[in-house]
Amino acid sequence: MPAEREALFDLAVARADAYARRARVPLAPDPDGVARALEVWHLRTRFAARIPLASIAAALATRPPGAGWVWRGGAGGSWRREAPARPGQEADPPG
Repeated sequence: MPAEREALFDLAVARADAYARRARVPLAPDPDGVARALEVWHLRTRFAARIPLASIAAALATRPPGAGWVWRGGAGGSWRREAPARPGQEADPPG
């Protein structure tokens, strides 16, 4: 997967995760349920529409509990614990 495509996938997962937290979507290990809860978000988010919702939901369904987790590595990636961004620093730096 090209680096740009990986970065786009990572960004889609990050934005879906943020939306799910704000909307209080339960991220149970049920990708189909997560996908149903994110359907409207996926349709309204232009860049995310380029990534299959099922892939985004599958990543979110494996998110560990707690704060500080970030998805890295594109569709074949994983959750990694990262320190929170400092003021003026990009929240989700690539790579």
